[in-house]
Amino acid sequence: MTGTGGSFLDKILAAKRAELAGARATRSAALSDRDLLELGARLPRPRDFTAALREGPRPAIIAEFKRASPSAGWLREDADPRHIGTLYAAGGATCMSIVTDRHYGGSFDDLRAVRQTVTLPLLCKDFILEKTQIVEAKRVGADCVLLIVAALPPPQLRALLEFTRQLDMQALVETRDEHELDRAMAAGARLIAVNARDLDGVEIDVGRAARLRKLVPDSFTYVAESGVHSVDDAIRLRDAGVDAILIGSYLMEAANPGEALRQLILQL
Repeated sequence: MTGTGGSFLDKILAAKRAELAGARATRSAALSDRDLLELGARLPRPRDFTAALREGPRPAIIAEFKRASPSAGWLREDADPRHIGTLYAAGGATCMSIVTDRHYGGSFDDLRAVRQTVTLPLLCKDFILEKTQIVEAKRVGADCVLLIVAALPPPQLRALLEFTRQLDMQALVETRDEHELDRAMAAGARLIAVNARDLDGVEIDVGRAARLRKLVPDSFTYVAESGVHSVDDAIRLRDAGVDAILIGSYLMEAANPGEALRQLILQL
């Protein structure tokens, strides 16, 4: 999930760091890595996000709940996550993604609400920079978290990947080009996304995931993220051999997101 230009990404990351620093300041003392691991390990065991994507017909669909888009602005400002989650589950979604960053109108409360409503595996889609965020995502019901290669230096990416594994969670690692794909695989990612949206959040190249598919071995789980605005877009990705497609704006803008999802799946 990337936003407007490197400049927009920088601003979002700066805001996220300030938000996290503020949260730490409200606690009497920051939790150690051991404390976080012990806290996270006591939480309920997550569902297997990757297995769900690979077990059924492909491409699997990860249906996304979000209220806003970096390019289109508000999509469905007053959307109820429980209602949308119910529609997605009935429409045939394999998994769900919930955008929890406040810049997109989201919060962890949305993820908690969806977890209380559906049994699908859930992705927490946010700008994850610290282990505390992963523990909180697990606490409210996430099975998988998004890690963005462009936002994380290699050592930090590896550390967060390892931490998700220690919590029996999974990480969808977002990339945008050949270099970032190499970084993701070198860090140990096995669930990899290629984002059609560029770093300024405006230009979309839905063919990017199709072109880069050949660079990722079939033993990895390959997700095409963003940019699907028609059934034809989804068919193009299916024909390229992606394992899953993450679809947000196309569904959230539909009069009935669940029916739009059902019709798309029928044509794949």
